[in-house]
Amino acid sequence: MVIYNRVKTDNDAIYDNVDVIYKAIFRNRQICFLYCEWSLGGTLVPRKGGAIYEISPWALTWDDENYYMVGYDESAGKIKHYRIDKMKSVSISEKQRTGKENFENFDLASFASKTFGMFGGRDENVTLQCENSLVGVVYDRFGKDIMIKPEGEDHFLAHVLVTVSRQFYGWLTAVGSGIQIVEPETVRTEYLQYMKEITDAYSL
Repeated sequence: MVIYNRVKTDNDAIYDNVDVIYKAIFRNRQICFLYCEWSLGGTLVPRKGGAIYEISPWALTWDDENYYMVGYDESAGKIKHYRIDKMKSVSISEKQRTGKENFENFDLASFASKTFGMFGGRDENVTLQCENSLVGVVYDRFGKDIMIKPEGEDHFLAHVLVTVSRQFYGWLTAVGSGIQIVEPETVRTEYLQYMKEITDAYSL
C-alpha cells in the first residue's frame, strides 16, 4: 500500500508498534502498552499516571493522517481506538484476546465514518436537513448506505449514526448552513451551545 502526502510522525517506533500489533492479532493475544498525550513541552507523556493499558487488538486503520488500532477493552466492556504513534512500550500479553463477539459483524468503514477524527463520544441517531447540492458531501462522509429522503424541492433529510463529539460539530460548522441538525433536540441544543462558546470567546 502506498500513501501519498502523509504527515511524518515524530514517533520512530510506529512501525515497530504496528508489527507487534499484527503479531498479537495473529497469535490471538492481548497487548499491553502505555498510552500517551502531548505535554506543553512538546513531549509525549503517559496518561493516567503511567497506568498500563491492556487491550485486545482486532483491527488497524488509517484516518485523518494517522494510524489507529481498534480493539476491545474488557474492563470497560466496549470497543475503543488508539493512535498508534501515541502508544509506547507495546508488548504482547499471554492473555488471549476477548471481545470476538463484538467484531463478528464489525464494519470498520462504518466505524470510521461515524467517528469524526477518531475522537470518542456517544453514539446517536441524528437527522440532518441538507441542501440538495451537498448530497455528495454527505455520501462521502457517511457512505451510500444511509437513508435519505427528499424534503421539499431544495433539501433532503439524512438519517445517520454518528459519534457525537466536538469534532462532529466542527465538521458541521465547516460545511456551513447548508446542513442543519433536525433531531434529536439534545444534539441540536448541544451544537448551539458549542457555537455560542466559540462566538463568546471572540466577544470584545
